[in-house]
Amino acid sequence: MQYLLARVAQNLYWFGRYVERAENCSRQIRVTADFYREIGGLSAAKARSEWGFLAQCFPSPEPLLDVRAKPKDIALAYMNHYLANPKNSVSVAFSVAAARDCARATSETLTREVIVNLNDTHVHLARLGSRPFRDSGKAYEEVDRANRQILLTLGAIENTLTRDQGWCYQKLGEALERTWRTLIVLGARLPTLRDMSETGSPLHFAGWRSLLAHLASLENYRQRYGPRFTSTDVTDFLVFNAGAPRSVNCGVSRMLGYLNQLPIEGPGIKLAQREIGKLAATLNYDREAILDMPKLGSFFSSTIESLNSVHTALTDADQNP
Repeated sequence: MQYLLARVAQNLYWFGRYVERAENCSRQIRVTADFYREIGGLSAAKARSEWGFLAQCFPSPEPLLDVRAKPKDIALAYMNHYLANPKNSVSVAFSVAAARDCARATSETLTREVIVNLNDTHVHLARLGSRPFRDSGKAYEEVDRANRQILLTLGAIENTLTRDQGWCYQKLGEALERTWRTLIVLGARLPTLRDMSETGSPLHFAGWRSLLAHLASLENYRQRYGPRFTSTDVTDFLVFNAGAPRSVNCGVSRMLGYLNQLPIEGPGIKLAQREIGKLAATLNYDREAILDMPKLGSFFSSTIESLNSVHTALTDADQNP
């Protein structure tokens, strides 16, 4: 068997993570803006907290620009910060630029469709980053456009790349980033929603819809449960549903499948398989015990630690088979 060079494997893994991160961030900015406008008439404080929730999901080492923005300008400040600010290491522009660097280092493994789509997105976002938005409507249009452009890149990846070792590394990065982000979102939002005393109120329903929309799961959830929202149903769906693309269980299953297609002699593959295998067993056999936990924070933090161990195994040059 011909093995993939470690340098190529690492770049493809990071390429998968950065493209997924860019899509996640652009979608969550759009969802936050939607719910900010929707619930603004019900509670200005709750509406503003939607942006605080976004900051929890994408903690940025770079301070928010226009931090003293008036309430009506808060959406503009966050969209500027998280869409095109090149200094913010979790912004859409930063992630797209990092993915482009990884693609340029492994261009022989990618197709023209992938590279052209990604490059067009990078050029457009770099142009936007040179001049902050002054109008929130224009900023929202650009957030939506960026999300659609990144989805085109993901579509090109899905439809034009050969299913080989490089594909497995790229999809490993994508699945790990997606699952990690799902856990971050759940850990940030679930405790507040579970403790809400206003069950059945418009704000109660808006909170659950916002959580599911942030994880691109609102329509999928409704197909299964209809219009009702309960803590147990939402948690079960986003953690254990094997068919929900952004559930923890689906992401772990995908990672295990990609790892099993790679040579066991590859750097860190054994360690990653072992860690993901334990996590898959926990999700398959401890479902009831996890759902019965009064607080799920310990489960989310331990699962994130497991994913961090997988990441280290795959990216640490000193790991041995």
